[in-house]
Amino acid sequence: MLKRRLFATSLALVLMAAFTLSVLAQGTAKGKIDALDKRAKKVTIAGTEYTLSEEAAKANVKVGDEVEATIEAGVVKKLLSSSLLPA
Repeated sequence: MLKRRLFATSLALVLMAAFTLSVLAQGTAKGKIDALDKRAKKVTIAGTEYTLSEEAAKANVKVGDEVEATIEAGVVKKLLSSSLLPA
């Protein structure tokens, strides 16, 4: 009985951790675009290179723009020009 309860508790903890890790890995980068290659899906923001997601590669930005990027595990998921950000 104790083994079964311990197994169920362990399984619940593992599942909770699996679902929350993606949220913890999410971050935001703000800065100027130093380099942009939409074909290769690469962008450099404030000196750090990231990979672009399909959605982020379609963003209407260019080198020199001030941007805010939502990043998950080194991949830019959303890319917004500072002119589009709320004040």
